[in-house]
Amino acid sequence: MNEKENIEAKFLIYKSVDLLLARRSQRLRRVGSMITFAKTFYLIMGLTLFFSCSQEKNRLSPKRTVIEGIVNNFSDTTSVLVMNYCNPLSDERQFAQNLTESDGYFHTEHEYVFAQNLTIRYANRFINLFVYPGDSIFIRIDANEINNNFDNAVTFSGKNSELDRELFLWTNYSYYSFNQNIPQFDDNASPEVFLASIKREFDKAQDSINAYSQKTNMSDFLKKWAYVDRKFVIANYLIDYYINHKNEETTWDIFTNPIFNVFDENNFQTMYFQYHLSVCMSALTLSNAEINRLLSKKEYISATRLTVEKLLKKAPKGVVRDVMLFDFLKNIINETPDLCDSIPEIKTVFSQDFFNKELKKVSEKNKRTEQTLKLTEAENQSKNILYLADNELKKLSDIKLLNYLSEKYQDKILYIDVWTTWCGPCLEEFKSAPNLHNYFKNKDVVFINLCLESNIDNWKPTIVKNNVSGENYFLDDNASKLFRAENNLSGYPSYLILDKKGVIYYPVPRPSNLESAIQKIELCLK
Repeated sequence: MNEKENIEAKFLIYKSVDLLLARRSQRLRRVGSMITFAKTFYLIMGLTLFFSCSQEKNRLSPKRTVIEGIVNNFSDTTSVLVMNYCNPLSDERQFAQNLTESDGYFHTEHEYVFAQNLTIRYANRFINLFVYPGDSIFIRIDANEINNNFDNAVTFSGKNSELDRELFLWTNYSYYSFNQNIPQFDDNASPEVFLASIKREFDKAQDSINAYSQKTNMSDFLKKWAYVDRKFVIANYLIDYYINHKNEETTWDIFTNPIFNVFDENNFQTMYFQYHLSVCMSALTLSNAEINRLLSKKEYISATRLTVEKLLKKAPKGVVRDVMLFDFLKNIINETPDLCDSIPEIKTVFSQDFFNKELKKVSEKNKRTEQTLKLTEAENQSKNILYLADNELKKLSDIKLLNYLSEKYQDKILYIDVWTTWCGPCLEEFKSAPNLHNYFKNKDVVFINLCLESNIDNWKPTIVKNNVSGENYFLDDNASKLFRAENNLSGYPSYLILDKKGVIYYPVPRPSNLESAIQKIELCLK
């Protein structure tokens, strides 16, 4: 049996299981009257065991979760599938599959702690589904129907397939409507006016959910999830207000206002909640001059102690505070792996010991690997990569890009700038790049610029307008998705170093952080 037949067989198994579960449910209903006594017995036993089990129930425990499926009728222009997820315990955010290398099949396994939605991006459309830790989900996508009949282009199998289908249809409807009327906020408004405008948007969201429910009879779970999800989708449009007010003491109070209900752990059911928590944590640290000073001086132990002190005063004990603190400490440990040993009292701060164990894993990983990866043959081959040489374009096909660059520049250090034509911070960094380039002039350092997810017509004009020096490459949409996911790039701009031994360092300082960038490159040169 070949791989495709295996996939088809697995799909039929999922369907059979669904059918068996439905029949079992019917049989149970027919004999319901025979188990009244048993229900009473188990109720008594449940009450007896309740207190001994309740603490165990509330303990977090990551479970391996499998998401797989097949894309039928894909073409060369729609040959890459990307999965976006948000795990508070990991910096990983994406998985990509080149469908041409797997006959349309995709498969990924991750450990999940919270039940939440995730998205699959395919052919510039987003497929939302809901995942419980320990789930096994199978998805079938018909590429021919994506643009003309999207609602029927995707089918789900597995334990929660009905919920996945319901959520998929709701997000198709609601995200399209939302994008037609994206909320606008006054970034210079007072906190009171600003919060009032957010509340109005939340009320609109609730009205939209109610109207949809009247037409489709939404489940109670989806009604609640839809409102929480929409709240934090809207919250992600508040970033400009945060940027304009990040150094003000009121910023934390705004982003943790009761209208957000931030400290309810049910919010983890939407992947957007984690981004909101990151903003809240940044508001706590950036609005404090002393924490800022300590971080800039790399006095991480003192900065950590002060941050923990502030957080404990402002946030109630619970899983949400645990995640906020874990995320902060995880980033600090990237700079100083011995942090937890230096501040042993941190172990008493978390409400669940689970987070201490996870921090220890992060610390040990940083001590061993220093956040590096080794080039491997696992990198996907990419087509339609363009190289700009002497104002002429050269097409590179079927190459493993980082392997190609490593072989092209043997015995050289590669400092790689990953950017897009539409990214303001990317263009701003080009102003600082000449200072870094000049410092390493006539040394074994090559500066590479990779343009991703951009309109090719804007690529060359942007290079000319911003005097972008170094070697310039353009990756088409499929190659961009593969490269970003394989290297776990969090956003734009991103910077990597590829050393002489094929070791990848990420993230590394950007050109505007000149002193740190020089130190990192010189360390790799030794």
